[in-house]
Amino acid sequence: PPPSSQHRRKMLENQAFGWLKNAIKGSTPSIGSPSNAAAISGCCDPAVLVTGVALDFSAALNAPPAATGVHTVSSSNVAPGAAVPSSNVAATSAQNSGAGLSVVTAEAMVGSAASNDQDQLADLTARLDRIKTLLYEERSASSNAVSQSGSINLNWIPAIATGVFKNFTTESDVEELMPKLIQNLPLLPFEARKSVSAIFNYLLVCGLDGVDAQQFASVSTAFSKYVCERADGIIGHLVRAHDCKPTSEGGPGCVDITLLCGSMLRSSLRHASIYQWMLSDGNCERLVYPFLDSYVHNPNFDVSSDALETVRVMFTGVTGSNAAAAAAGVVGDQASEENKQLMEGIASDFLNRKYADVIDERVNKRCLSSEANYMTRRMTLQLLSSILLNRANYNVMMLYISSSQNLVTILFLLRDPSPHITLDAFQVFKIFVANPNKVILILPDQLVCA
Repeated sequence: PPPSSQHRRKMLENQAFGWLKNAIKGSTPSIGSPSNAAAISGCCDPAVLVTGVALDFSAALNAPPAATGVHTVSSSNVAPGAAVPSSNVAATSAQNSGAGLSVVTAEAMVGSAASNDQDQLADLTARLDRIKTLLYEERSASSNAVSQSGSINLNWIPAIATGVFKNFTTESDVEELMPKLIQNLPLLPFEARKSVSAIFNYLLVCGLDGVDAQQFASVSTAFSKYVCERADGIIGHLVRAHDCKPTSEGGPGCVDITLLCGSMLRSSLRHASIYQWMLSDGNCERLVYPFLDSYVHNPNFDVSSDALETVRVMFTGVTGSNAAAAAAGVVGDQASEENKQLMEGIASDFLNRKYADVIDERVNKRCLSSEANYMTRRMTLQLLSSILLNRANYNVMMLYISSSQNLVTILFLLRDPSPHITLDAFQVFKIFVANPNKVILILPDQLVCA
């Protein structure tokens, strides 16, 4: 017979608050299912870990949606394991009791399936976390060795980074694992999402920063080539993930997923091949313009700020780490300087080609308009100032300061109630003043009277 209401209430309480009872008793669960936690935490083989991730992820994708409520099934009319909607429970029970048929509840089966799904997701999270930990430990040991010896051993091969890259990208059965993980982030637990983002970012930038960057350059270059070959599926999804709802609720439009995708997108843009592909004429309209049209105007502060940071990287070719190094006066090696010039050249070429679409139609009319929010206007002014003052953008600067409409826009911003926006607008206004060929401007009545 079906369980009593008191018994069912107790079962539901155990499912909902079991974790709290364990915490009160002082038991701290380890990462991963109880049966596999020790094996995963002690594994140091990237091939085993990545294969396990692929199996767990495949099982999670193919798992049926969890059933809810108390379901009853008739052994004579319903196939084993099938669930009856909870709205039909009472009617089904009445019919079965009259006919003398045996009635069983599917709660045990549903609970068992849910438990298995949770174990698989726990193992998936544990394996991803273990991969991330091994990568960071290897890098930390390498950096310490180079700092102590004062020299770089170019014959040394980073076994963990190389193994993770090869097993994520070259094995036929898991070759598309990374794109699938990125495209299905909403299905993963929060910690698993962070680990996927961390692994993706690490493989892209491990050969670009640090005293031992040359030792990891081959991994970083090879992984960037892998991403570029699948740019439509990877980069396209990272851009579309910014179209999120202005809430922090979970789901496809979850804010934390948007922030993780923004981080992965900026790591991808540090490679010239991906950067140039994204700014090409065939891709900029669907991959670049949405940031200025929509994403930077998201009511959620975190999302809009992250989108503005991505726009800064796209229009200057300079990432946050490079900008911080330049501000601190740190001069990179010759290869770093050449890469910086290459990235700035790609950005300058894009702005020259798409000046009207970017500056006139989007920066002036949308990002600097009175309808734009405070943060969007302020960060856009700072970005505009850095673009115009960059020597690589000389042609863009001359086009901008030769326009009387641009001057009117800046003059209006000089009258903004916020002193911060006024100061940022003044930095752009000084460029107009320094122009030897001043533009002839008839001021609007509302500007003169004010």
